[in-house]
Amino acid sequence: MNATRILLAVILLFQFVMGILYATRTPRWQAPDEPAHYNYVRGLAESGKFPVLQPGDYDQQYLEELKAQKFPPPLAIDALRYEAHQPPLYYLLAAPVYLSARALHLDDVLALRYLNVFLALLLSALAYLIFVQVFPTNPLLRLAGVGIIATLPMHLAMSAAINNDTLAEMVAAVILLLALLRVRGKLDDRRFFILGGLAYGSALLTKTTIYPNIVLLALAEYAYRQIQFARQPTRAAPLAAWIPNRSTIVAAAKTLAPLLGMALLLSGAWFVRNAVTYGANDLLGWHRHDLVVVGQPTTAQYIAQFGWRNVLFDFFATSFKSFWAQFGWMGVLVNDRIYVFLFVLTAFACFGALLWVIRLVRTRQEFAAETRWMWLLLGAMLTLAVAAHVYYNLKYVQPQGRYLFPGLISLAAFWSAGLYEMLNARYARVVFALLYLVMLGLDYIALAWYIVPQLTR
Repeated sequence: MNATRILLAVILLFQFVMGILYATRTPRWQAPDEPAHYNYVRGLAESGKFPVLQPGDYDQQYLEELKAQKFPPPLAIDALRYEAHQPPLYYLLAAPVYLSARALHLDDVLALRYLNVFLALLLSALAYLIFVQVFPTNPLLRLAGVGIIATLPMHLAMSAAINNDTLAEMVAAVILLLALLRVRGKLDDRRFFILGGLAYGSALLTKTTIYPNIVLLALAEYAYRQIQFARQPTRAAPLAAWIPNRSTIVAAAKTLAPLLGMALLLSGAWFVRNAVTYGANDLLGWHRHDLVVVGQPTTAQYIAQFGWRNVLFDFFATSFKSFWAQFGWMGVLVNDRIYVFLFVLTAFACFGALLWVIRLVRTRQEFAAETRWMWLLLGAMLTLAVAAHVYYNLKYVQPQGRYLFPGLISLAAFWSAGLYEMLNARYARVVFALLYLVMLGLDYIALAWYIVPQLTR
């Protein structure tokens, strides 16, 4: 086993330890929407039927009372069922865990949290495989990328709670990995449409926020065809790798059509069920969701009350804090000095990433076409995550940075490259190691100094 694999194992080990600590020590229900996700799992496991979202499943006043009193045992959480419209895959995976825990007289909430800790480890392993493609000659940047994902405090907290977020990130990571392998020519047509179809079908059954990731598969297929077209002896013009042409589009469509068909075949029964349950015009259950969550603050109300400027400022400020460290139901903040440190670190990494992108564009002839397309895919994945976050906040006031986590792998890649771009190569190893240790310390501080003291009854 070489040094890179040993260090990767160490990173995963510490992620596992911190994940178990967060799952065990975070008070029950003190994670966003955890009771509603738990009720979905419990209802499915005990009845064998998928829940139906209906009026009464969301009570804003009662939810605020539960949060204010820190979820005391006398106040039941049974009425919180507003996640019942979610696609079923996570809950199908979680139901056997719930039933096994009950049969063995174990804490079912802890068992479900531990399931997500395990999924988070798989996510980090997938991230490493992605970074192998992105950084084929630089093992340090592969480890740095995984280290970012494994130590980001809010991501650690959310992946140690009951929700379908971590599985959605996993599925999105699989889609990205397949897209990168296709661009590099490591998947033939048959394997790409089969594996891509299975991956996207899983996405359709996991979470609606990753539905747009079909763009990654389509872009990868187009890139692969364009690369092949540009390498033809009679097509040596510099712009040939980017200009669309009919043969490329037709060839890409012939692969993407069966891919999408397989995905719909895998997930179609769920959408038929939704059509029967909520109506043919509400295949995703969104209209029913909007009718049920009466009382949830809307962006239009906030703009009318506080004005555009304040709403925009709060959106960016809260998104930043809750991306890094804003725990519980967005009520537990860390010390302002920590946010200042995180802001400086973020700005430094983003500036470095900008310099990296500029160099990639200016000296693009020095990079292989596959490399340019892979970074374009990473940028597309991050853009989709940001767009989904903004889109949701156009309707409801939900500036939660965790909604950016479907693009976290891309962000980790850009930040790793950006930090490396800003550092002297001789000192990069030391700086990355120190940053990793600092983030591990911050993970523990967030749990021991803020989450446990402020959320324990």
